[in-house]
Amino acid sequence: MSDSPAPDVVRIVAPGMRTLAVALWVVAAVLFVLGFVVRGTSPAWLVPVPSLCVAFVAWAVLWRPRLELTPDALVVVDVRRTSTYAWPRVTGIRTKYGIEVKSTEPDRRTWIAPRPTARLRIDRPGGSVPATVETAAAEVLARVPVVAVQDGPPPATVAALPIVHRVHGWSILAMVVLGVAASLAAARL
Repeated sequence: MSDSPAPDVVRIVAPGMRTLAVALWVVAAVLFVLGFVVRGTSPAWLVPVPSLCVAFVAWAVLWRPRLELTPDALVVVDVRRTSTYAWPRVTGIRTKYGIEVKSTEPDRRTWIAPRPTARLRIDRPGGSVPATVETAAAEVLARVPVVAVQDGPPPATVAALPIVHRVHGWSILAMVVLGVAASLAAARL
């Protein structure tokens, strides 16, 4: 999967978290090599387990989280789930504690900006620009449609616009299993 956004998608990421993910991947590679050097009589299949755990957690927790602004929806990719909000369901963005999505559901704090001073980057098809939480929130708010004033009775039929939450169950399970396996493998090495 390419890391560059589609032609009509704007992506907001935390470059500091991504830099830390790359550093952890380097640590995982060093652990892999050191594991083979110092493994002694331990089975060779135990060596990559701690490295796989560190690498996977770095991807799931630090690299993958992002906001995607598509023509149809706001997509919030966090550690535990991916939430897709149809634009008319987004009622605002709050920046008191970082980026929080306000919708017709309870407010949702995003993983990429856990504090109002977080450094972010906005990736557009034409290039990337550094951003603060406030400028990222303004980018999202620019796509939130203005509520139309209703004059008269409501329409006879209304099509519900979705808010879809897809849990990252497999990645949470993988982190738990890899964490336990890495602990046991490291104890054997």
